[in-house]
This record gives sequence, structure tokens and C-alpha cells, in this order.
Amino acid sequence: MQENKKTTITKISTRIVICIMVLFLLSVIGCAIAIKCGATGLFKMDHDIETQVYEVNHDDPFLQKLYKGYNNGIYSAENHVDAYSKELLLGRHKMVEAAVTYKNLIGWKIYAPGEYNSILYLDDGYMANANGKESAEAIQKIATKIKGLKDTAEAAGAQFFYMQTPGNVDKYGDPKVNNVKDFANYNADLLIEDLEGYGISCFDLRDNIHESFDDYHSLFFKTDHHWRQPVALWATSELSVYLNDQYHLGFDPEIYAADKYHVEVREKYYLGSLGRRATLAAAEPDDFEILYPEFDTDITFTMENKDIHKRGDLTVTYDYAEMEEPDIYWRECYLSLLSFYGTGLATVENNVPPNDTYILIVGDSLAIPMTSLLALNCSRVEIIDPRYFEGSIKEYVTEQKPDFVISTYSTTIIQDYYAIFDF
Repeated sequence: MQENKKTTITKISTRIVICIMVLFLLSVIGCAIAIKCGATGLFKMDHDIETQVYEVNHDDPFLQKLYKGYNNGIYSAENHVDAYSKELLLGRHKMVEAAVTYKNLIGWKIYAPGEYNSILYLDDGYMANANGKESAEAIQKIATKIKGLKDTAEAAGAQFFYMQTPGNVDKYGDPKVNNVKDFANYNADLLIEDLEGYGISCFDLRDNIHESFDDYHSLFFKTDHHWRQPVALWATSELSVYLNDQYHLGFDPEIYAADKYHVEVREKYYLGSLGRRATLAAAEPDDFEILYPEFDTDITFTMENKDIHKRGDLTVTYDYAEMEEPDIYWRECYLSLLSFYGTGLATVENNVPPNDTYILIVGDSLAIPMTSLLALNCSRVEIIDPRYFEGSIKEYVTEQKPDFVISTYSTTIIQDYYAIFDF
């Protein structure tokens, strides 16, 4: 009799689990069908879905095109399923909040190296990414791609260098995490070594940070892998000094002095990408700072694929509508510093330029606040994120002929499979 009861309970439990799995799969399929049918307004993500890992060229052999197309299809399918199940599933935030609350109760802190925005919980309340250790071959592959961009830039008459921006794990600290649970700095060091082997100049901001700041983590948001805008202001000053030292441009680093800017602080206002994954059950929103120059600026800001063409002071680059989204889970403050949500190219022109220097930045989102600030010292600055740029970046460089091309990546993004290194 007891055995029959156990069998019945097992059957009921199994059926419940199967029903939950079926409902979950139906929800995922439903989201996918809705998106494909054009119901994009019902769903929103904090990043675009990557669909390409290989660039298919017209002159590729047929078998190579087939191989690349097959891998792109698999990559796209995996990312769509991952996005629908992790970010677009109805009620996801409430489910994750409940799960995180339970994990906190039992003291279970887990991390998954290499997963997009995977989380490490640092001792001082900050969150960081957990990045896996890349092979020497994988890093060499990235270096070779960057060298290809450098060759194109120099053929177009541009100066080229690589700028290493930091991740939120300290290269010179965080002994419990750095090269133990997170290998972002290890990967970056390998990349710089390979790039220098190709004769590419490298500007490593991690060294400047080590010399200038005592509290490394405070440079970043607690819930995000990006740096705060006042820190980006400092970094732009350091970049200006580097440009002066290496290329004798005569930029004015003093234009980035902190006392020349008013800082608006929105308290407990921003939940970054790491915080959104952890949910409010485990993350407290960050204060968000917005800079306003206390001197006159005259900027033209253009983003063709968003039909943006505005002229005014530096604030024309800010997207207040996105910044003031009522739902904190979808309030993308950081990207709003350059209206860079869901696009691949932005142009900032200085209408009263101190010189005629034109700089093109090719890289990731840490360069977003630096782009508009750097334009205060020259004629034109553009930023391209290869993941979302439609077309060939190499062709764009050849056609536009910038004076400088700066390739720049955070340590957290130096991973072999990223489409962000396809130019």
C-alpha cells in the first residue's frame, strides 16, 4: 500500500514538472512567433540579439560560405532562444526575484564564467562579470582581426592605435577573483602582447587608473560593468594627453577638469545589466550621474538609422526618454548618454572646433560617454559598435578617411566568439 502511494506521488510530481516544462516551451515559442510577426512593441531587451559570428564575403569559396552560413544560423538560433527564455519571458523578473531570494536565504552564490553578463558578487557590494580564460589561439585570432582594421586605416591615411579600457575587476587587485574566477585581465594582457607583436601602439588605461585611483570599484556602477560618466570624463582627459604626447595634436586636457561640469545626481535610479539579472531581490539601484558643461558647447548629433539630427549643447546627445523609462528594469541610463540604444553608428560634430581633427572609434560601449566628450577637443568624433553596424567598417574607413581610428574594448568583452571583432 505504501509502495502504491509513493508511485502515485511520483507520477503526479512527474506530470507537474512536465506541464511546467511544456508551458515554459510554449511561452518561449510564443515570444519567438510574436517577434517574427512584428510584435516588437510587446517586448524589450537591454541589448540587441547577436545573429552573426562569421562575416560572409562575396568572394568566399562556396563551401566556406556554406560553413559560415550554417554556423551563423546555429549562433542566431541559440541567441534567440536564450533571449526569449531569459529576458522576454512574461513574468521573468518576478520568477527570478523569487529564485534569488531563495538563494540568498541559503547563502548560495554561483557564477558561470563566459556567460553573457554572468555575475560575481564582490565583498564590498559590487557586482562583476565572470569571464572565462581564453586560449592563446583565440586571442591571437582577435589580434589578427584588429591588425586587419589597422592595415585598412593606415591605407586610408589614418593613424591607428588600440585603447584598453578596464573591466570592473582590478588588474592589480581583487586577489580572490582576478585570474581565479575571472580572467578578463589575463585575456586583455594576452591581446596587448599580440597587438604589440604586430607593431600596433597600445594605450592601456588600466595602468593610468592604477596610478590615479585608490578605490578601484568606485569607478564603476555597483550593478553594471560600465564606468560612471565622471570617470569617463577623467579617461577622456587621459586620452587627450596620450594623443598630445604621441601625435602632438595640442588638445586641451583642462577642458575635462571636474570643476568645469555640473553633476546632476539621480539617487538610487539605475539598475545596470548585472543588477537586472540579479533583480531587485539581490541588487540595490545605483545613483546615476549626468554631466553638464559649465561652458558653451555647440554640437551637431547624428544617428542616421534612428533619424536623429539635432543641434544644440552637449545635451543633444542625451536620450532623456530612454533615461526616464518608468520601469527600472528597462531604464537604460548608461546607453542614453549617447542615445546609443539599439544602433551601431553615432556622429558628434563640434560646430566651433579648435582644430579639424576627425576621430573614428571602433569598439564597445565603454567608449560611449567618451565619444561626445572627446568631440569638445576636435572637429568630429564617431563611434561604431561592430555588432550593430550595418555594412563593412573597413569600407567605411576607406570612404570617410578619418585622421585617427581608435580600436577599443573593455577587458570584459575580449572573447573569441564575439561578432564585435568582425570589421
